[in-house]
Amino acid sequence: MVLLLSFLFLVISVAAPLDARKEDSLRRVRMQEFFLADDREAFLEANRELIAYHEHHGNEKQLYNAYATLLDRLQLWGLNQQAMAVLQEMSLKAQEHGSALGQAVTEFCFGQFYLGNRQPKEAQGHYRQAFRQLQALGENGRALRAGLNLQAVAMNLQAAEEGLAMNDSTYNILYKMEEKVGKPDYGSRLKQARYRFVLLQRLGRLKEAEAMQDTMLRYASLLKDPSQEELIQTAIIQFEQLTGKKESAYERLDSLISRNRRIGNWVKVAQFRLALADYQRDNSDLALAVDNYRAYAAENDSAQIHRTSEQLNTLARQYQLKELQLENSAARERITGLTVILLLLFVLTLAIFFYARSLRRKNRALYQASLEVIHAEEEAEEAILHADTSRQSPEEKLYAQLLALMQDEELFKDPNLGRDLLSARLGTNRTYLADAVRVCAGQTLGEFLNHHRLRWAAEALVGRPELSVLAVSEDAGFNSRATFNRLFQAQYGMSPSAYRATAQS
Repeated sequence: MVLLLSFLFLVISVAAPLDARKEDSLRRVRMQEFFLADDREAFLEANRELIAYHEHHGNEKQLYNAYATLLDRLQLWGLNQQAMAVLQEMSLKAQEHGSALGQAVTEFCFGQFYLGNRQPKEAQGHYRQAFRQLQALGENGRALRAGLNLQAVAMNLQAAEEGLAMNDSTYNILYKMEEKVGKPDYGSRLKQARYRFVLLQRLGRLKEAEAMQDTMLRYASLLKDPSQEELIQTAIIQFEQLTGKKESAYERLDSLISRNRRIGNWVKVAQFRLALADYQRDNSDLALAVDNYRAYAAENDSAQIHRTSEQLNTLARQYQLKELQLENSAARERITGLTVILLLLFVLTLAIFFYARSLRRKNRALYQASLEVIHAEEEAEEAILHADTSRQSPEEKLYAQLLALMQDEELFKDPNLGRDLLSARLGTNRTYLADAVRVCAGQTLGEFLNHHRLRWAAEALVGRPELSVLAVSEDAGFNSRATFNRLFQAQYGMSPSAYRATAQS
């Protein structure tokens, strides 16, 4: 009888955890159905029932995993107030149960919340605590995630040495995990290799980084996860910029711009476009840079709408998180409407400030690029004017005569100047003149004249502050202020008024 009772107790003790895992799996399948159907109310109810089930049966690990799932979905949906309440509930529950695992998972979730709210410094402390506690408890899977996130934080905080040390630690954890299950985890290997690739770049260890690039690409080919492609390409672009492979970097940035344009992510389109223009300018590819600065000026308008909204949401979430740390529930209930209004005004002021600063930076970059292009164009024209005429084609000779006429007499200032008058002055016919401009400048005669008018206007806006913008427009040879503004915006990426203001700032 004693042996029989002992056997029954053993069967029950083994079956209980199996039943808990089975119940957990079944409930999670149902939750996933609600999530995919975007039935948030049903998902939250099912998640709460899962938490209650595991708490009732004393399933510690599954309980805090269920809390972590709830927190993850609330953050994903932008329900930050509810997410903060869940964090507070987790922390209190772990203290109430005296659960070391619960405390470790709560620290990890605090790190996730801070990282999601773009506060890497605050996230770092929680991830460090979670990393130590989870390792001590043998929870290597979540410890690995904490360690990988610590590497991302280290890169954000310009602490590459610290990040590389953590990379070594997480490699050891990953090795143990793979040894236990008997197969490689290519997803974690890829992330581990990508972080090491970037960290080695930051430390200037480029030969080691090049070897790690091959490792990263090998894991990417084995994993075949499209969601990792942009992160991988961005890391490679940074490496190619450091090693002088500019043409390849240009192509990759163009590809990322096209990809994000297709999916309508205008914030990233503008970010990658500006990165491409800046890099081309640094490499003295001025014509390419100007084209991309102009494109950025247009794309940035679409991106700014998304970016301003994102800044408002981020600032609001950060405020809410500080509120959670500093005040208890009763104090939060006493926050008055005036405080909320002041907060919104503060956030709005910050958003306007960030937008204005971004616009000033954009205009400054466009202005500097315009100066470099104007200087390059003037040097090129001087070279044409002083070239050996015996080696010039008939078109080149005629084009040089046209340039000399523009320089000496500034005929472009005449708004009625046309092909007949110019061809008569040059002793040629209309067709030869048009062909010379097309072959040598790649423009129509009208485009050529407007280009010189706009260049003169750009220099006058800076060098002759006593003239109004309207006076500059008229002196340059434009009959219409609207036409002048439109063509100037197209050529230099900003309005004439903004161009003058940028030059004077």
